[in-house]
Amino acid sequence: MTEIVAAIADDPLRNAIHAASVGADMIEIRIDLLDYPADSLHSLFKQLNKSVGIPIIATNRIDVEGGKFNGSEEERIEILLSVLEMVDAIDIELRTRSEYRDLVVHRAKKAGKRIIVSYHDFSKTPDITAMQNILSECFDAGADIAKLAATPHSYEDALSLLKLTLDCARAPAQVCIIGMGGYGVHTRVIAPIYGSALAYASVGAATAPGQIGIRELRGMLEMLCPRV
Repeated sequence: MTEIVAAIADDPLRNAIHAASVGADMIEIRIDLLDYPADSLHSLFKQLNKSVGIPIIATNRIDVEGGKFNGSEEERIEILLSVLEMVDAIDIELRTRSEYRDLVVHRAKKAGKRIIVSYHDFSKTPDITAMQNILSECFDAGADIAKLAATPHSYEDALSLLKLTLDCARAPAQVCIIGMGGYGVHTRVIAPIYGSALAYASVGAATAPGQIGIRELRGMLEMLCPRV
């Protein structure tokens, strides 16, 4: 069953509470987009745990995948790991330097957290073979869920993403497939029906091109496929 994830980039406590109230199954906190000093994050995540009541994903997105963190790579990983005990899942990018990525995966597994290994392509949709290889690399890196977000420039590209989703749904491993931008908007609704484990929706500022609001996404999913 697909879980709807509210991607939160600003006003995190208010938006997280609102997201839970309108049907989100999980929230994703984009640390790199928040105007919070590192020493305040512990307090924020503690408040979120008390107030939200649904699972929390933490990510501190790397710049090559659309992130806005300004510090060093060591600082980025250190900040992400600082909230590990207060979240249910961690998202780490496939393109993170292997020593840092492996550290996050090891620490998350040891703490019993779900691991999302993600890959974002804001310029294109790779061919099917390349995308299959990316997903395989995500699982090889330790993913519980392999997340691939690409940018289709045609409906043929979008169909490639949906075919990939359907093919992966026949395997026991979980994937999250997303089409970003105008040609990808409908994939955010259709991919969950084809087997994508997560569907990301906006609350407050959108964190990726083409995100749909939580109410709208849940309503469309319930209309098209009540089992999702």
